Amino acid sequence: MTMPTPPTGPGSPAPARPGRKLGPIAADASASHRAWLEPLREFYLASGMTIEQLGHRMGWSRSKISELLRAVGRYPRWECLRALLRALAVPDSSVVVLRGLWVGAARELNKRTVWINGCVAKDFPHPDSERPVHFSAFQELYRDIYFRYAHTFLRRPVVAERAVYDAFFLLHVLWDEALSSENPERFAWRVLRETVMERTPHPGGCPDLVDAAFDSVALRRANDHATELHQVEESLNLFRAVRHLPPDQLDVIVLMHLRGMPDLDVARVLGRPVGVIRSTERHAKRSLNDCLFPTRSTPEGPR
Repeated sequence: MTMPTPPTGPGSPAPARPGRKLGPIAADASASHRAWLEPLREFYLASGMTIEQLGHRMGWSRSKISELLRAVGRYPRWECLRALLRALAVPDSSVVVLRGLWVGAARELNKRTVWINGCVAKDFPHPDSERPVHFSAFQELYRDIYFRYAHTFLRRPVVAERAVYDAFFLLHVLWDEALSSENPERFAWRVLRETVMERTPHPGGCPDLVDAAFDSVALRRANDHATELHQVEESLNLFRAVRHLPPDQLDVIVLMHLRGMPDLDVARVLGRPVGVIRSTERHAKRSLNDCLFPTRSTPEGPR
């Protein structure tokens, strides 16, 4: 992502008129916050306007503009930043870059995907019709897998579908960044996982999987009531153990053993080498075996 720069040279605006000097960025502002704030401040200084003049143009108070330019108070909504960029006549190409940086900082601050999407929604009035062809192809390729993963945790189809929609919307916003990353699939999975996990209950600090136990393959294949009760008990114990796995092991177990995906497909959607997926599965099985059968020495893995 190319950092936007303010205009320079003979055609640049005159130096700012006398006025209150712009204060420093707050010491507690994160690096990702500064990533978009510093070039924004440069655009402001290059504009030749004072904060008071900018406030008159925007209909904002001086204090509101000053706080935004110094990272004081709450993290600003994109609409506020967008209005400021418009008042400063920042080129559209730089606005796109700054928007991506704003999203990155919002995600680092653990802002919910639905909040981020709501902030940038006005920039994407018709998201389905304006998406690049290669993004639409990516969406078609992975939508079903993303839904199956989301449904495992969220249980209600409408909630899972909304989570996947929100993940793809955010990916649309960040698509150029995803394509320039080392691995677009891995980048996209991180967005999908964060979107699902922020909607998943986390009793005891781990994602809830108990409801999914009643939809396990083994339980659906039970032939009688006694077998069904036994499978319920086994499934509950297994899912309680699975939810405590590290994130990478949890995802592999969910996709391979709960969703029934081959390791090659799991490697593709997670953006990882298949050897890494197989190794991760072995470690996960060993952890589950130690948790469920502490007296046994031979790992058996989830049933």
